[in-house]
Amino acid sequence: MPRVSVICPAYNRGAAIAGTIASVQAQTLRDWELIVVSDGSDDDTDEVVRTLAERDERIRLLRTRHHGHPSEPRNIGLAESKGEIIAYIDHDDRWLPRHLELLTGALAAGAQLAATAATKVNASGAVLDVTPPLLLCWHPEIQVTHAVFEPTQAAHVAGLAEEVGGWRVSMTGLEDWDLWLRMADAGARCQTVAEPTVLELVDPGTRQSMVVTEHGWEIARFESMLAARAAYRALKDLRRVEAAREAMLKDVRAWYGSMAARGELAVPIGWHADWAEIDKALVDTVSRTQITSKELWPDIAIVQRDGYVALVHLVSSMTADHAERIGELTRKVMRHQMTLYADVLESRRITAQ
Repeated sequence: MPRVSVICPAYNRGAAIAGTIASVQAQTLRDWELIVVSDGSDDDTDEVVRTLAERDERIRLLRTRHHGHPSEPRNIGLAESKGEIIAYIDHDDRWLPRHLELLTGALAAGAQLAATAATKVNASGAVLDVTPPLLLCWHPEIQVTHAVFEPTQAAHVAGLAEEVGGWRVSMTGLEDWDLWLRMADAGARCQTVAEPTVLELVDPGTRQSMVVTEHGWEIARFESMLAARAAYRALKDLRRVEAAREAMLKDVRAWYGSMAARGELAVPIGWHADWAEIDKALVDTVSRTQITSKELWPDIAIVQRDGYVALVHLVSSMTADHAERIGELTRKVMRHQMTLYADVLESRRITAQ
């Protein structure tokens, strides 16, 4: 029985999928099986995979009807997997040789879910970004507010996905975040690794580039569109950028500090950071976020509801319930920002309902 089952949903990837498969074959950990689930491909994807499977018995091709979404192919792969660990690789991504070695090491140390850092590249291979260690820090609360990692970066103990309901279909493209969150809610502990072992393709044609933001949590309610627009303009006033930066920094420092003080903040393996270094990374991240924004709080929108008008903080989440959870946690841990919202509305004598 293989130690790791690797699941790769594929659709019309053709000869290019050979590079993805080659990156699995190049792993330092050799004890794996690769299940390529062809989602009704109508090009030569299946032929390429079959040819490679004839040369390497660890590779299997499963063909299914076309679902148009990777969740069902991943569930089909889960049902066919034999390994004690499940890893995922998208058909247009690649691994560096130590990927499985590092993931299995993190899981062997007691985690049920693990992920490594990623290098994002464009179609020509140019590096666009590398996951900074701060963004790989993990806690159940962080998992609520951030996706943290993508499928190609992740692995988990066998059976865990099925225990929490498997992969769910989402046209928002956030099915991975949804699964990791359900795992966290079930008590699974996650451990990340600072070393970037994944090359993730960023391209206008990928699903990652077409994530839809359709949910959010309410900041305030108003009786009229006129009042809501006045509140919107007040909150968007760029003269408050500095105040917004200070509020955000105070909040994230307090939030991460409390998690660290309780010994609950999981810092990625390989990032030997004390609190001073973590704090510096928080300062740098907040500064970049505010400075590079073209507008203050770009995710705030005016939404017409049944009987009232709301200011809504839009979030990328798979479900409305998840968006509400993000709102509840934000109100709890981002108190300075919430106070700033309230102060702005009060200073303009705008009455929220």
